[in-house]
Amino acid sequence: MPSRCLAACGLALALLLPLHLPATTVEAPEFNELVDLSDYVVRGVVTAVSSEWRETADGRRYIATQVEVNVLDPIRGTPPAKLVLEVLGGRIGEDELVVEGAPRFLVGDEGVFFVRGNGRIFFPLVGVMHGLYPVLHDFKDGQDYILRSNGMPLYRAQDVSLPMDRVSAALAGDPAARPMTADAFVRQVRQASSVRPTPPALEK
Repeated sequence: MPSRCLAACGLALALLLPLHLPATTVEAPEFNELVDLSDYVVRGVVTAVSSEWRETADGRRYIATQVEVNVLDPIRGTPPAKLVLEVLGGRIGEDELVVEGAPRFLVGDEGVFFVRGNGRIFFPLVGVMHGLYPVLHDFKDGQDYILRSNGMPLYRAQDVSLPMDRVSAALAGDPAARPMTADAFVRQVRQASSVRPTPPALEK
């Protein structure tokens, strides 16, 4: 029997209007905006993923997922001692709620997370898919590289504002181009943070 899949942010919004969800159209932020809008930024590893049925105040059921992240490096701001992202969507048995474009999480995934509004909005990453940058370890050269949440390489920090399926025109087709290293990406986030104060902590 096929799974029942509820797709698209429109349905998510209809289910969770009391949580004051953002608009369904997600614009890619500029790099400085990505940093500024974050309550905190961490490099971490997903250690557990669990989905459960929940209910709105008027009795409508939906699936939510808790994503536990072991913080390896608190890059900006002060994350909670135990970081658990509360995201809309997930799978329980044959039922699945999919937020189109949103990243999915697997135990063992490592990445840089730009967290905003955890527990208050339907997907607590800045710009949804624009707020997660997976870390890829290259066993050939021993380097850690930064990807976008759809698996495409990120070559420059300013390229976060590009559509998810595009790379910088200056690097397109260049066989020698390499993605940013994780260290270089984290360093630029810290540099941007040093000239932009972290907003007051709102996390529970």
